[in-house]
Amino acid sequence: MGWHGAPRLLVPRLVTGLKVWHLRPSSRFYPKANFANVVATLPRGATVVVCFGEIDCREGFIDAVAKLRYDSIEDAIATCVSLYILELNKLTTDRGVRVIVHTAMPVLNETRPVVRAFNAQLVVACRTALIPCLDFTEKLLTDDGAAFRPEFSLDGTHASPAYIAMFEDALAALPPSPPTPQPQ
Repeated sequence: MGWHGAPRLLVPRLVTGLKVWHLRPSSRFYPKANFANVVATLPRGATVVVCFGEIDCREGFIDAVAKLRYDSIEDAIATCVSLYILELNKLTTDRGVRVIVHTAMPVLNETRPVVRAFNAQLVVACRTALIPCLDFTEKLLTDDGAAFRPEFSLDGTHASPAYIAMFEDALAALPPSPPTPQPQ
């Protein structure tokens, strides 16, 4: 794939089961350790596209509100988005990488409203922190926002590779050198 006239190779670095919530300082859950192990493999100066939060939307926020840890889904999202931004700033500082955020995929019908609310807060937080954000996932939905467009659905749970063209367009719309994030 190309980005601003230069070829780029996407190398997946999967961290299975990672919630943003797992990245909090007090967490000792395995996905956090797996995340640290994956981060350690990132070359200095690399451009890294991260996409976290879908699992938080699917189960974390709803469970946290049900257990009265937060007054609302919006409050739970705000806490998680703040944690996300802190972790991205740490990643940039500690590993010397350029981070680009890919918003959570709104594939599942059951969680789409929560994913959309999460993405809305995430985009604003990224903008404030000067972290580039690929904010195009709304274009993957039908005009009324009620469903994931069939041409981008692989199996009803995952996005099809057909979505990569939109990913490339969103990436091309970013400046060649993303701005340096500012601590919050």
